[in-house]
Amino acid sequence: MENRFARFHPLVSFLFYAGSVSLLILMLHPIFLGTALVIIVLINFFHDRLSGLRRWKFFLITSFVLMIILNPLFNERGRHLLFEAGTHRVTLEAVVYGGMNAISIIGVIALFVSYNVVMTPNKLLFLFAKILPQFAVLLMLTLRFIPLMRRRLEEISVVQRSKGFSVSHGKWNRRVRTGMLYVQTLLTYSLEEAIQTADSMKARGYGMSTRSSYEYYKFRSADVLAIIYLVILLSLIISCRAFGYGFLTVYPVMEAWKLSHLDTGALTCYLMFLCFPLFVEAGGWFRWRLSN
Repeated sequence: MENRFARFHPLVSFLFYAGSVSLLILMLHPIFLGTALVIIVLINFFHDRLSGLRRWKFFLITSFVLMIILNPLFNERGRHLLFEAGTHRVTLEAVVYGGMNAISIIGVIALFVSYNVVMTPNKLLFLFAKILPQFAVLLMLTLRFIPLMRRRLEEISVVQRSKGFSVSHGKWNRRVRTGMLYVQTLLTYSLEEAIQTADSMKARGYGMSTRSSYEYYKFRSADVLAIIYLVILLSLIISCRAFGYGFLTVYPVMEAWKLSHLDTGALTCYLMFLCFPLFVEAGGWFRWRLSN
């Protein structure tokens, strides 16, 4: 399926993803986070049929389980006692707070998976290379770091398995040594390539003068309307958050999950902001159906 959201100007895409990540961190409420995660999964489905998320499913599930387990183990705060394990108290507040943080982190990772599909390196350089060339390169390298390291680790794993080294078979101490060998090889590989990249950019004179762009993106009327739409919604949501709406106080006593009228208004704006790519894809689909 053609990704219609990627047709927008890079500034629109960057504003959407930057705003979405910020809102996932700010709006720590189970209802907000749960609905946001569903929408982000739908966005990934429309963009690449969840192929990117499938590669991260083990990491996402493991991170979610660990955060829900570890937070109650290290935090006994809260008045709603679930059970006691010896002298350790496991409270409802600790479980809920760990779950909210886990969903927030998973949502951010899922957003970056979609980001890598929509925001190509050329788009990012087009936005920032002329005014902030060093920041543009640093941001581009940072955003591609995790998927690049994952691909390199898979390549190293294939080579090491052909030599008889594996982290999934054998005795525990041997598997630990093999894992350390993987990490050592990965770091050496990454550092060598970083030096090569820096030398290549220096040889090409990056940052010496104003950089031209291989691709040029023009503002259209649809881009202007999209920016106005996103900025208005983001401003309303942040204003509500500044007054304490869209946030669940967990400690020392957890508030009720029931939403007030202003919480509901903030949630509506929140969903309208996150659903922007879905609105774009749905609008394109309806126009295609009407034309046929």
